[in-house]
Amino acid sequence: MNDLSSDKISFTNLIDDVVDQNRCVACGACDAVCPVNVIKLDNFVPTLTGDCIECGICYNNCPRTDFDDQTLEESIHGRTRNEGERLTGVYSEVYAAKAIPSDIQERAQDGGVVTALVSQFLDEGGDAVIVAGLDEERPWLPKPVVARARKEVVQAAGTKYTPSPTLLGLKKAVKEDKLEKVAVVGTPCQMRGLTRLTIGPMKNVKYRDAVDLKVGLFCMETFSHDSFIEYLGENDVDPANVTKFEIKKGRFYAHAGEERLHRARLKKVKGLIRSCCDQCEDFASEYADISVGNVASPPGYSTVLVRTERGKQALESAIKSGLIEAGPIEDFEKGETLVHKLAEMKKSSH
Repeated sequence: MNDLSSDKISFTNLIDDVVDQNRCVACGACDAVCPVNVIKLDNFVPTLTGDCIECGICYNNCPRTDFDDQTLEESIHGRTRNEGERLTGVYSEVYAAKAIPSDIQERAQDGGVVTALVSQFLDEGGDAVIVAGLDEERPWLPKPVVARARKEVVQAAGTKYTPSPTLLGLKKAVKEDKLEKVAVVGTPCQMRGLTRLTIGPMKNVKYRDAVDLKVGLFCMETFSHDSFIEYLGENDVDPANVTKFEIKKGRFYAHAGEERLHRARLKKVKGLIRSCCDQCEDFASEYADISVGNVASPPGYSTVLVRTERGKQALESAIKSGLIEAGPIEDFEKGETLVHKLAEMKKSSH
């Protein structure tokens, strides 16, 4: 990173230190926080559309510039992670859980826990949930959706495997729609950007006040959308026919309902992985209130890491309402689960 101690920080520094270094995750944080609204994502790349005032807010809220884990963990939890949490981030409880309602199960990628959690959030008076939906024009192109009803949340369920600029959805909800109580669902990099936006040294007060729940997703990597669509075409898969993508036991799958359209070893799709993912150390969404993923639990269940008191409240409320069933994962603290193995791989990969 550049030595910025004596100079003003500008959008140019963000380009030099993040975009040109292939570190940009296209989360939309820079666009969401620019006070003069001159940063836009153009085909997932931050672009300046007006005069930069050199305030440094975009740079200091980016999840890929210097990230002070210890200070943020102290702010969130009142402590830093202990040795047993080295790979997972701070957590208080861990469960295997699944959603109960049939409408959620039918759309869910695995246990449907994320959809159930945010459905309960809306039932309790939340204004909206920021989720990754799909573009109507381009098959399997994710886009941020400001979901205000359970039907919209359920419609957006399922893993997309290519990036969505989630924090642009937050910008729409808070700055444009003036919503006051929102939940955000996102990947580890998006949760890091969101944490900076809400509690970092150059936080945005509107976002801080509006974000009530952060639901993080386990994530090893994502694919470049254009390369992904090209790969499907080369393998005679029409993306418009795909209802679900899946990665399990070292294989990548594409499904159309019950029909399997494609299967490949993960090494075959390795070239589709975005270069920014190779530089990420966070597998388990360490800065969420509650993190959810599909490893280390029985089939049809999700692993749930409760990290904050707010995350605990969200899970308990969904259980009490009959949306989720959950049981503790025994011996998780021994650090020998697939969650720990994948987190270790991600932290040691660079």
